[in-house]
Amino acid sequence: MEAKALAPLRIGFIGFGEAAFNIAKGLRAAGLTCIRAYDISWDREPQGRLIRERADEAQVTLAGSLESLIRESDIVISTVQASVAVALAKESAQWLRPGQTYADLNSAGPLLKQQAAAVVSAAGALFVDGAIMGTVPGLGHAVPMLLCGDGAAGFADSLGPYGMRLTVLDGEPGRASASKLLRSVFMKGVVALLLETVIAGHEYDLEDDLLGSIAETFSAGPFLEVVNGLIARGVIHAERRAGEMNEVISVLESLGVDATMSVATREKLLRVAATGYKEHFGGVAPKDFHEIFQIG
Repeated sequence: MEAKALAPLRIGFIGFGEAAFNIAKGLRAAGLTCIRAYDISWDREPQGRLIRERADEAQVTLAGSLESLIRESDIVISTVQASVAVALAKESAQWLRPGQTYADLNSAGPLLKQQAAAVVSAAGALFVDGAIMGTVPGLGHAVPMLLCGDGAAGFADSLGPYGMRLTVLDGEPGRASASKLLRSVFMKGVVALLLETVIAGHEYDLEDDLLGSIAETFSAGPFLEVVNGLIARGVIHAERRAGEMNEVISVLESLGVDATMSVATREKLLRVAATGYKEHFGGVAPKDFHEIFQIG
């Protein structure tokens, strides 16, 4: 007797903005043929025209309603604004079925992901907290993603073969989104720091020299080793460096340059100094920055 052919995997995107369009287009090119999308603005101009054009380009079928999209999908992927992620999960729950997967890829915080997960789980479906860790345009469906939740492993098994770069984390929903948002502490903060540095440096025609010096520091060894040293020494010398920042702030103010990041750095260093790291480690930088977590 011939083996019965497996039904093709059916993917449904809720929201068809830039992220969903690029991911869907990449999956379609990789051989995934059953892709649908529903966007509340699909028939509202001028947004509707762009949505329909994107659907044609990505060879994605537009669903006329949220209900039909969910009923005809094995994996539902939510790509909307974080502010409506929980409300959308609640609306979707009435049509979700046991064994179905609901993946929330929105840039929402851990608490919102946990709330959405509770709604989806109550409907019997599997939940994926997905965090997109790069820029979707250009990378498309191959943009790195972190996943967690009871549906994460199945999501990765189903879509990994199509070229998606998926890393499954242990733990409950919220862990993947926390990683994305906490990464932004550095990624967004470093842009603000660089801007303050080069704007002030430009007053002395030093912006390129300053960036070269910073590059030397971060290229002095493997990134993690360099960062380990910066953190470990930083907690020991926080009080002295806070004093140095007073001089930095004075320079910026004399130039009429906004010193927001430098002022914040000084305040952060003072708080670090007050925590007592220097006393705890006897004035010697720990070999591994993880040791700083010994102080509660």
